[in-house]
Amino acid sequence: MNRSKILGKTIVALVSLSLMTFQWGCAGPAASKTVKGAGAGAAVGAIGGALTGQDTGGIAALGVAGAAVGATIGAIQEGRERKRQDTLAQQRAYNQSIAMQKRAIDKEKATLQEELDIAEGFRISNEELEEMTGRAETAEGRLKVLQAKRQAAIDRKNALEEAEEREQDALAEIDRLEKELAELEGNNGDGTSP
Repeated sequence: MNRSKILGKTIVALVSLSLMTFQWGCAGPAASKTVKGAGAGAAVGAIGGALTGQDTGGIAALGVAGAAVGATIGAIQEGRERKRQDTLAQQRAYNQSIAMQKRAIDKEKATLQEELDIAEGFRISNEELEEMTGRAETAEGRLKVLQAKRQAAIDRKNALEEAEEREQDALAEIDRLEKELAELEGNNGDGTSP
């Protein structure tokens, strides 16, 4: 076998191996970005070596170099993603902690307010409650009287305005009819005046 055939078969084998490595690195759902980067880098390095006419050793060396570069890039991306996820997790934990503290404070305030209401309720006598109830009913009665007076004043004003408007309409109609009748009486019906 001559050297060019061996080289051609070696290139095809390395390209195929690189493509399989690339597929293995990218296809698995659990594969990390580092593994995917190494597979992609190996494939790119091997293909680049084959295209530039390298021998088998050169193709393999470029594949290894590509894998190293791809793995490094993938590791950096994975580190950034992990850091972002950690930051989000810390933020969620902090927000949950704040929400729990707020709920605890609100619950404590409600409990204290209820205890104050109970204590104040014990200090109020039945006579005091009856007196305040009577005063409230008296005030409500006075309020109703004043509201009725106010409404009566509004009703009188509206009634006066309506009567004035009716008077103006009637006077305008009287004026119109007087003019019409005066014109008709001025003519004897035959077009001559009396």
